[in-house]
Amino acid sequence: MNESSAEVLRIEHSDDGVTFLTKVNAESNFGMTVAMLSAMTEAIEAAREDNAVRAIVVDAAGNGFHAGAVAITELKPSLADLSRADFEHLVEKGQALGRRIADLPVPVIGIARGGALGGGLELLLRSDLLYCLDSARFSLPEVTLGFVAAWGGTQLTPRLMPFRKAQEFLLLGEAIDGQAAEAYGLVTRSFADEAALRSHVEKVLDRLRLCSPHSLRWTKQCLKSVWEGPLAHGERVEILAEAETMVAGDFQKGLAALLDGAKHDYVADTQRRNPRA
Repeated sequence: MNESSAEVLRIEHSDDGVTFLTKVNAESNFGMTVAMLSAMTEAIEAAREDNAVRAIVVDAAGNGFHAGAVAITELKPSLADLSRADFEHLVEKGQALGRRIADLPVPVIGIARGGALGGGLELLLRSDLLYCLDSARFSLPEVTLGFVAAWGGTQLTPRLMPFRKAQEFLLLGEAIDGQAAEAYGLVTRSFADEAALRSHVEKVLDRLRLCSPHSLRWTKQCLKSVWEGPLAHGERVEILAEAETMVAGDFQKGLAALLDGAKHDYVADTQRRNPRA
């Protein structure tokens, strides 16, 4: 049965500006189907245009495992019918979604309680923060299936992990657990149980209330520049970022609160300007 976008992704908005995107396509093992690619793209673009959104959390229902690019099996009646153009189109579609996620001006938090593989993992790697359980399993098994991890996998993992570990991870296609994923830098942090993970995510979302949305947006741009070019390029981005954030004026609120021995809640500002209907 073909999935529709409405059936595969649950979208929820909290009162304080957090958008939760939860994969619910259990019949596809919460994988990246054609419908999921479309649903995620639509949801990410909607969030970009919504000034009330301050953070996005990407999760999967069930055991919290994000399966790979199931879409490859949906393009043609038979795998033998797939053409070079089909493969190129699918890679371009996955890469485009990954760029959309990474380019969002707000923090993106990925949750992989059970882990992730293939395209599901590659898209989660675009998150700013990625959390999992110690028991989670992560892999890019494309070499064992006759593919390449081409939704950013061959580019992101060597930038996140020590290069030798990334080589082993990609060239052998073997799985690692959540603790190893944290140790190698593939995920931000791994937790012993779901209660600890959920508690930490709540603390992160609370902490983000105290971070200027303008500063978050431009700090993300500065971090992106690390991968884009040499130090001199990053320094130029920093000049622009500092100028843009200063002009926005959030620093006046932050410093005023500091002088009063407090911290400014920027979410309250956003809610006053952009109340949800």
